[in-house]
Amino acid sequence: MSALKKYVPLLVLSIASSAQSVSPSFDEEYSRAIERNPPGVILTIATIPEHSTYHLSDVIRFKVMFTSDKARLYTAELGGAGSAAGASFDFVIQGPGLAAPIHSQPSHPFGIVCCSSKRRYLGQKPLPGPELRVSLKRIEQFTNEATFPLRHSPTLRMELKPGDYAIFAQTRSVMQGWPKSEHDAYHAVSDLVVTSSNILHITILPDGADPNSGRP
Repeated sequence: MSALKKYVPLLVLSIASSAQSVSPSFDEEYSRAIERNPPGVILTIATIPEHSTYHLSDVIRFKVMFTSDKARLYTAELGGAGSAAGASFDFVIQGPGLAAPIHSQPSHPFGIVCCSSKRRYLGQKPLPGPELRVSLKRIEQFTNEATFPLRHSPTLRMELKPGDYAIFAQTRSVMQGWPKSEHDAYHAVSDLVVTSSNILHITILPDGADPNSGRP
């Protein structure tokens, strides 16, 4: 199966679980992140197809687009999950009942299926990235398996709910110049974190609900 059509690898929820720390709100996290974008680099995200209503069990497909106002200064990995940089897309999600934003990628390093690369220079002409797929149910499943051992009470387990969600994306696939070695091309992620310039707002319905009426 093409790497472009695989799920975002290891859709595991990354939660700041320390009792001594307080997770920032979605707006605060986004504001801080967007300020760290490389100058002139823009990442945009959209759903495929471009509509805003889904069911809890749906796989949400995303397309991404890169531009830069400085030609041939930055490159982006467009080849999907065949390299660490291509697999670095993280979707930050805020929804009903969530005390803090959740992440589709773990904060620690993860394995990849090596090796594939489609690195390109950025310019003013938009460059499409790989198609990315996110399943809220998979996030919920992997998070509960990783965070709450089976011996814990089921009432402690996280359950994502229908309602209005906000989503932005981040990636470490953009770097200055070209990778200096084959190892860097396939196994390294950039020191730069690029955050999408737009936030998507979608509605998640219960499974079986009519998307036109919002009622089961």
